[in-house]
Order: sequence, then C-alpha cells, then structure tokens
Amino acid sequence: MEERIEQQIERNETKMAYKNHTLWLHSYELKAGGWIPRALVLLPEAEGNGEHELQGEATFALREEADEQAFLMGKQWIDRKEAGGISDREIGRR
Repeated sequence: MEERIEQQIERNETKMAYKNHTLWLHSYELKAGGWIPRALVLLPEAEGNGEHELQGEATFALREEADEQAFLMGKQWIDRKEAGGISDREIGRR
C-alpha cells in the first residue's frame, strides 16, 4: 500500500515518486517568516532525463504546508505534461 503524501511530509522526506517521476521538495523559509513551496521534477530516463523547477508564489506558515503545495504543483505539472500540454522546451530535457 502506498504511503500518503502527508505522512511522508510529516517526516520531512523530500523525495517523492509520482507516475515514474521523482519530485524533490525544496520549500524554503523567508527571513520575514513563512515558507515558499518549491519542487524539482526529475523526468525518468525513458523520457530522456531532464528536470523542471517549480516555485509557488503563496507563503505558508509551516514547512509541511509548503511542501504539500510543492508536491501538488509537481503532480499537476506531470499530469499536464502527460496530457501533452507542455512543450519539450518547458520540460528542460538535457
């Protein structure tokens, strides 16, 4: 049984898997307070590798909240890519 994203985030795990992709959660804390969600999506070798960085604009009070948003952003990006809604240039293939 696959573990829920919330459980992984609570343990501060930063590496998640979704649809054969790897998501690295890199949310960061602002000096003024709050956390900004950020994720790096790594494409599988079968798709030519590559990576794409995503960063949110909203600030969250807790790192766990920002990481959960970062995961959702990565998941949505992968879903759009698989539906053909993202160009190769946006994907950042190496």
